[in-house]
Amino acid sequence: MAEPLIIDSNETLRLVRRLAKRLGTTPDDAVAQALRAYDETSAARALMAPRQPLRDREAFIADILAHGAAVRAKLPPGTNSDHSDLYDEDGLPR
Repeated sequence: MAEPLIIDSNETLRLVRRLAKRLGTTPDDAVAQALRAYDETSAARALMAPRQPLRDREAFIADILAHGAAVRAKLPPGTNSDHSDLYDEDGLPR
C-alpha cells in the first residue's frame, strides 16, 4: 500500500476536489494527472534542473548583459526607469 498524502490546507482540498470533478476522476487521480502535467512543463524542468557550477564568471556576466541589451532594444523609444516625477525632493511620494 502506498504512503498516504496528508493535505492540511482547506484551499488545496477544495482545488483537488474541483479538479477531480472536472476531470471526472478521483482526487488521487486528479492530483497525479496535475503533477504529471506540471512535470512536463518547461518551467518545472527549469526549476528542478540541477544547478551547474559557475565555471566562467565573465561569460556568465556577458550573457546576462546581452539579454538585457536584447530587452532594451525591444522597448519603445524614450522608455526609462526615471520615476522622479513620482517623488518630492525628500524622496517621499507626491
